[in-house]
Amino acid sequence: MRRLSFVVLVACCVTVGISARALSQGYGYSPGSPPALHQWQGLYGGAHLGGAWGSTTANDTGSANTLDDYWSAAPSGVVAGVQLGYNWVNGPVLYGLEGDLGYLGLAGSATSTYVLGYDRSTKTDSDFYMTLRARAGVIFNQWMFYATGGYIGADTKVSIVEECSNIVCGGTFDVSGSNSSFRSGWTLGGGIEGDLGGPWTAKVEYLYYDLGSRTITTSGTGATTWNVDTTGSLVRAGLNYKFGSPY
Repeated sequence: MRRLSFVVLVACCVTVGISARALSQGYGYSPGSPPALHQWQGLYGGAHLGGAWGSTTANDTGSANTLDDYWSAAPSGVVAGVQLGYNWVNGPVLYGLEGDLGYLGLAGSATSTYVLGYDRSTKTDSDFYMTLRARAGVIFNQWMFYATGGYIGADTKVSIVEECSNIVCGGTFDVSGSNSSFRSGWTLGGGIEGDLGGPWTAKVEYLYYDLGSRTITTSGTGATTWNVDTTGSLVRAGLNYKFGSPY
């Protein structure tokens, strides 16, 4: 978690620092002339880097061998990728579409130990992810403040292992199950984007995501069926390049 916090802090500080320096020195403009307002409308693309953290919760749907029917893990990791979007502008109001492709390094596990030799654990791993979102914002001087929301999908694997060796379980058993699939859900958030001069802008944004629920049934003696939900957050710093002119 410390590594994740450090990555997020560095990414945000770099983006804000570059943006502030560019705005104060007027990169891309002639000396002595007032900075021209960035032309937000049009096609743009770029890259992003940040951190991700979340929660994977498992709910038992009914089993005599389960001593607790709810438990969770808190996976975290680094997120990185590229984005492509298009903006339309009407006065100070901006609206558009943006898509992402990248790596969601979300990983984590949790183990719960109970009396009488009963243990259970869960593990979550995600890698490839994508989003397709609408954006709506307000332009103020060289800045754009926006809200965004839409679709998110991620290649995610969740596994569960249960071990018990006591009379309550009716003997000794060790069962496991997993679900590996591309999971689809929704995301909602917002951010701020600033002009760096010329075709360049930088942004910092937050996204909350919900990847929905999956059913996992462990196999073997003492098998259990679980409903597993995965939710979380992304904080990303990004750099965008606007194609075409004017800037």
